[in-house]
Amino acid sequence: MSEGVYNAAYLTVSGFACLIFLLRIVRSRGGAAAPVATVSTVSLLAGAAAFLFGSPLVYRAVGEVTGLPNLATLLVYGFVTLYGGLAQGMALTWSPVERPDGGGPRSAARRHIAAYLALIAVLAGLFAWGDPAGPAVPLTFDVEYADQPVIFAFLMLYQAGWFYACLHIAAICRRHLRRVRPDERTLRRGLRLVLAGVLTCSTYGVCKTIAITGIVLEAYRVDVLSNVVGPATSALGAALISLGFLYPLARRWHSARRDYLHLAPLWNAAMQERTPSRSLVPADLLFGRLALSGVDYLLARRIIEITDAQRALQPYVVPGPAREVAGSAERHRLTGDDLRAAQDAATFLGALRRVRTGQAPGPRPVPEGPGRLATDLDARAERAHLVRIARHLRHPAVLAAVRRAR
Repeated sequence: MSEGVYNAAYLTVSGFACLIFLLRIVRSRGGAAAPVATVSTVSLLAGAAAFLFGSPLVYRAVGEVTGLPNLATLLVYGFVTLYGGLAQGMALTWSPVERPDGGGPRSAARRHIAAYLALIAVLAGLFAWGDPAGPAVPLTFDVEYADQPVIFAFLMLYQAGWFYACLHIAAICRRHLRRVRPDERTLRRGLRLVLAGVLTCSTYGVCKTIAITGIVLEAYRVDVLSNVVGPATSALGAALISLGFLYPLARRWHSARRDYLHLAPLWNAAMQERTPSRSLVPADLLFGRLALSGVDYLLARRIIEITDAQRALQPYVVPGPAREVAGSAERHRLTGDDLRAAQDAATFLGALRRVRTGQAPGPRPVPEGPGRLATDLDARAERAHLVRIARHLRHPAVLAAVRRAR
């Protein structure tokens, strides 16, 4: 297999990991990141660096710049080892559910990361001691130098550390999957992708060990395992792991951006009776319409401003619009959550009309139930309900109810 294929594969995986790294940085703007998020972000960067230096193009460039033709081997294995330690720390610290024993996992994570940092130092010492002189061999270093005792120890120690990391992370992922709620399908898919990725990566160490051991024992030569199969499985496994990280992020971003845009009609209506300076995200700004970055912040601000407007309109709420919608619900096939959203949409528009026409507030608060704007839902239910209200603002039953109600 030509070096061009490896360059394309390795640089693609590296670029993919860098993309996720940049997305994490963008999402963390304006707030302190949790320790597990920081470890996860740094581990992505370590993985990206490993594949970057592993590409033959960059491998040879490092040798030419430093005068050490095979120095990139140490960089690749060092970053892979760092990734293995950080990934274990992240897997130990993160949990799909809140747990009271947070200090225990964090302590175990620190121990694993420290052990792998020490392993990197040992690998660097062995590499320097072995002093692999000779031309750059970006794809065949292991089989070219495995017959040197110090380099053999270097290779076996690296493979052992990586193999343990893969199996440990796989075991943790399986435990996490048992604790994830069945309705959290996006998270389950992400964890399954990570699990498949680390198991695929573990075969890299098996292939390398079989090939290297055969050379040392002078019993057989299966260079294809070390030079082709091993790198291919590592690239595939890394791609699956990166996809496992990216998939939940992308789904969450898409969901937040979709809801942000769907809330625009309701938000615009709520802002009409407020001064422009009250809004932190004016509707006419291009970034507000596109919502490509900082979408969680934009969505949170939009929900806050809508609920603030709902509370401000509460004195002007009357039950008439909600009753009108209920009366026409069967004709318009409105039931369940859609019926409630349509009633709240009519109530909201009715209160806005009373404010705009200068009518006095109602004589007394509307009791709980249809006709009173809901402002005390939990965050997830509130967001979903507001989106449904926004979708029903132009519903025929809602518009007719607002016209008829007094």
